[in-house]
Amino acid sequence: MDHYELLGVEPDASKEQIRDARNALLDSLARADAGDRVAASVIEENKRRRAAINQAWQVLSDPAQRARYDEARADGDPDAVTPEVIDAAPAPPPVEPRVVGGGPLSQRSRRSVIPLPAGMSLADTRPRILAMVFDLTVIILLVFVCQIGGQRVIESQYPAETARIDAAREARIDASEALSDAEDARARAEDDLAEAKGSAAKAAARSELADARDAERAAERADTRAAEALADAQEELRGPGTVILVLSAVAGLAYLVPSTAITGRTLGMRLRGTKVVRVDGSPATWGAAFVRFLIPVAVTTALFYSLPGLLLGLGAVLFWLWDPNRQGLHDRLARTLVVAAPVSKRR
Repeated sequence: MDHYELLGVEPDASKEQIRDARNALLDSLARADAGDRVAASVIEENKRRRAAINQAWQVLSDPAQRARYDEARADGDPDAVTPEVIDAAPAPPPVEPRVVGGGPLSQRSRRSVIPLPAGMSLADTRPRILAMVFDLTVIILLVFVCQIGGQRVIESQYPAETARIDAAREARIDASEALSDAEDARARAEDDLAEAKGSAAKAAARSELADARDAERAAERADTRAAEALADAQEELRGPGTVILVLSAVAGLAYLVPSTAITGRTLGMRLRGTKVVRVDGSPATWGAAFVRFLIPVAVTTALFYSLPGLLLGLGAVLFWLWDPNRQGLHDRLARTLVVAAPVSKRR
């Protein structure tokens, strides 16, 4: 077989391009040989292909042999040139260790590489991030809709409790403003005392400062009582608020899980040419899709309630940037991979 055709390179390819093509083919064969259920005939065929690839590299990596091969190839008899070892020729460079797939920071990981299913390649960084941003935006919009709609339902179903919360919130705002005014008055009294001259002026400034401090302490107590009253009023609607949170999570899962379980793709993945599969290459199941998206949905709902929760959830999802298999913690739990699935172009 033609050496250039075997390696998948053009006849004018550089030595570096030929080496990269050879390494990629050898990596592919290594993945095909991995696993416990590989047929002996497949292993034998891959062994034959590996020998042919190495032979092509031996010829094309040496300038002298490549020149003779190109000449014989031009004459229509490329098989006339067989590999030979030339003492003066430099030894072929060693094959550099390659990470199969992996995120841009995966070199820092010591985790073993999972053999990729035949005919599949891991999704690139850019389309995967863009797909995630698109899906996250959709989920945020769904959560906003659930929050706004749920709040209106609560106002209509619990008017008395809602009125108490509004009144307590207004009281808290007034108490906070009064506390701020008291703090300003105390600061002015301290300045007046520092600038006072004469015993009479200093005595008056001290009295004014004592009154300002008493007023500040009273404002602090009033602000604390207002905060407690607001918390007690909000506690009455904690149950309905929790229901809204759960419905927000359900809405997010309803967007993500069915499409992934049926087609392997969310809308964002479909637009960006990526797909979710099991680690053995089989389609994602309903269970795997549900387990995989629990963390992203928790991240989105955490946006409204906990910044530390949001950061922790994002870290779990984006862990694939450090993982050689491009698996986030949610992928590990679900035993899934995100692979490239080019978008078909419509004519």
